[in-house]
Amino acid sequence: MIDPAGPVAALPRSRLHLQFLLDNAANPDLVLFRDESMRAPLEHHFPGRTLFLGRETRPGRSPASFLAARRANRAYYLAVAALLAPYRFARTILFLEGEPLERFLQTLPVMGGIELWEDGLSHYVDLTSNRWYAARGAVQAAAGFYARDITRRRIDRSTVTVRDRFERRNLVLNPPAEPPTTRTELLLIGSPLVEDRIVGEARFRAALAEVAAASPCPVRYLPHPREDLARLAPSLASAAITREPNPEGLIAHAAHYRYTAYAAALSTGLLDLGRYQRSLFLPGLFGLARAARVLRGWSANPLALADDGPGLRRFLEALPHEA
Repeated sequence: MIDPAGPVAALPRSRLHLQFLLDNAANPDLVLFRDESMRAPLEHHFPGRTLFLGRETRPGRSPASFLAARRANRAYYLAVAALLAPYRFARTILFLEGEPLERFLQTLPVMGGIELWEDGLSHYVDLTSNRWYAARGAVQAAAGFYARDITRRRIDRSTVTVRDRFERRNLVLNPPAEPPTTRTELLLIGSPLVEDRIVGEARFRAALAEVAAASPCPVRYLPHPREDLARLAPSLASAAITREPNPEGLIAHAAHYRYTAYAAALSTGLLDLGRYQRSLFLPGLFGLARAARVLRGWSANPLALADDGPGLRRFLEALPHEA
């Protein structure tokens, strides 16, 4: 459907963003992308309507690399502006509000009105400290990334149109197809907690053991794409947890198998499954006390939380039996 207001642009950065565009019939006239991994799926759904923007240059550790990155990034933003100069959009759909490129695009008159669409869990709650975000922004600014408000996590949302599922309820995301096979198991959805240095390996391994001990049914682990499988293997083995291959991602996997329950320390995937009554967050069990407090304070949270093994067991034992 052609938008009567005029041409529409969108910048999806992930498969989730792409699914939001499809499920909400956005049908953008031009789909911008930064990473080559998005080229094939975007061309599949929007053939002939994609534009590759590339991305900023990340510096190394030496002062010379920062100087080189500054020069490259000044040229990068000028090149992006030149690529988009021939267009005139009525509106542009963005998903990330704290990234320099998205903030730069908002300054370009050709982009029209800006819509901020949900990016998952981080759209609603701040699970990392503002100090961490400010420190990251300071390093980016030194490397020549677009610097306006770079140390702030959020934009002024009053200046854009915001769309999401759980607070404004003006977006939808279709749940996975009903799967043909049922597994009487708990599916534990992975996150790169160790890889991102959010949780230490010893704490992570202890949490897996606690989950396995508390669950009245076998536990199966679906790794995040960024988790180190070699690092993960001994932790899963010590807890007698089965690792599930994950070549297609959580949503595709969920279309093949239905589980007794779903859990994760922190994962947007639990929201995307749409199986809210059988899903719960476990940040406290993994030692993420701040994240647990934040999620409990989110009034629109559709999922339960458990802080420890007994809490997990009570949740699982209270689940209704499925037909």
